[in-house]
Amino acid sequence: MTMYTESLRAFLKPVLPYLDDEAVSEIMINGPTDVWIEKKGRLSRTDATFTEEGLIGAARNMAQFVGRMLTEERPRLDARLPDGSRIHVVIPPIARKGTTISIRKFFKEKLTINSLLKFGSLTPQMARLIEAGIATKLNMLVAGGTGSGKTTLLNIVSSLIPDEERILTIEDSAELQLNQTHVVAFESRPPDKFGKGGVDMGDLLHSALRLRPDRIVVGEVRGGEAFHLMQAMNTGHGGSLATTHANTPTDTLRRVESLCLMSGIELPMVAVRAQVASAINFIICCERFHDGSRKTSALSEVLPLTEKGDYRTQDIFVFTPVTKDEDDHILGYHAPTGIIPNFVAKAKAYGFADLDESFFDPATYGIPPPPVFHAGEAYTVRWAPSLKHREEGRPDPDHFKKEWSDFEEKLRQDARDAKAAPPVQVQVPASLPASVAKPATPPPAARPATATPPAGHAAARP
Repeated sequence: MTMYTESLRAFLKPVLPYLDDEAVSEIMINGPTDVWIEKKGRLSRTDATFTEEGLIGAARNMAQFVGRMLTEERPRLDARLPDGSRIHVVIPPIARKGTTISIRKFFKEKLTINSLLKFGSLTPQMARLIEAGIATKLNMLVAGGTGSGKTTLLNIVSSLIPDEERILTIEDSAELQLNQTHVVAFESRPPDKFGKGGVDMGDLLHSALRLRPDRIVVGEVRGGEAFHLMQAMNTGHGGSLATTHANTPTDTLRRVESLCLMSGIELPMVAVRAQVASAINFIICCERFHDGSRKTSALSEVLPLTEKGDYRTQDIFVFTPVTKDEDDHILGYHAPTGIIPNFVAKAKAYGFADLDESFFDPATYGIPPPPVFHAGEAYTVRWAPSLKHREEGRPDPDHFKKEWSDFEEKLRQDARDAKAAPPVQVQVPASLPASVAKPATPPPAARPATATPPAGHAAARP
């Protein structure tokens, strides 16, 4: 333990039990006497208290470690602790209740696709489709709200990149943990008190394009650098990955469009939209539900703009909440929508022969088709065999309603059975086994997605 770590732990003594508790994923200090934690996805208030002097001392200690300013002129700090935890600090008078600190912890053990499968954040079929997207170098965005698990999901998706490729990462505060051999990591830097020496993400992206990247991974797109990233994606740098704040696939494209306009480059709106729709091929949405669980809520393909210049996406897999159990946990299931993505032919050429029509058919897995999802307007949609009637515009048959009702009751019964069963210890493998990575046969009917969240904020951060 370094001298700095010992000093910081001394300043944070009132919350040390929560810092050391692996089940606690975030510590929120709203002032000296108002401390909250997030544990297993739920918020609760604690009895911990600071003195005002001790709390501001801890904040300045953090700033000193990362070499950044924290003064009345610069009252905000974004940084990371030695253990990789992400912090954000706001000091008075901006923070009216006193020094405000958020400490977002991350798993010490790196999560894998298998971790998400164990948590019920996605299914093996969704993992297989994401793997195919990585192999075929689709440009992907991971989108979701605050605390939904974007960074963790990006970490896990990035782990599927082949080891022989050269990866450049660009972040505001380093959070990505890639295990590949050839990784070049960049971190932006704010200007000093004289306004000099700042290096923003746009500058780093400019450098990255001149360093022969095979992949560019951006921690979070939040400003005008989005335009330069779209340019990179459109000029041969396929397979790039990034995260952004948005709730749905279509909202993600609109969000990126807004960020592109912040670059100050004057282009017609339709030209910006065309760049965005052309650059981004695939969107992974994640969501944090009210019971604290985090799920991958949609895997969506981006389609060309409509004739009117509007965005189009089509959901390939979605998570459907169905009901709640006695403990108020969300019960639902992940399922394919029946829409066959356009990049399937290319994926098959890359060795993903199992991505046939039956792979995208909910009937293959003995589950009802999702009742709500998004399909591309005015676009020729290819449907899986059990849903061919939708190609002709015919409504779903009446037996779909009965199957849905039966499935809802099955979820409730499975949840009751799971609650009554003794707990089972699950050993998470270090890497994705071949049986999951390349399923030879369709898996059995989907189990209910219970609301057990990952044991850390980054877990199904998902």
